[in-house]
Amino acid sequence: MGLKRDEIKLTDLKEQHRQYAEVIGAENLISLAKIYGGTNIYIPQLSELLKNQKYSCIIKEYSGDNVKELARKYNVSERTVYRLVKNIIRKAKTKPFESQITLFDKNN
Repeated sequence: MGLKRDEIKLTDLKEQHRQYAEVIGAENLISLAKIYGGTNIYIPQLSELLKNQKYSCIIKEYSGDNVKELARKYNVSERTVYRLVKNIIRKAKTKPFESQITLFDKNN
């Protein structure tokens, strides 16, 4: 009677490993063990996993005058909102006004 990785049951696992298997499934635990076995793995909080999505929403919803509202809505500091939209602000500052000509316009 040999050991068979594919036939691991929850009852075959230590309590801590059983808890992982109950959350992600025994097959997924086996896959993790094959790839990361013996190493330390950091599992971020859900808020960290969603951070890029939150930041994308802030950038999309930025209108130029809603920094405080976005900071409150997404539970971040105003400074974070400014940091995320700084390129938008920079482009707006360097964009010529409508009907404004530049030194480099050929149609003067």
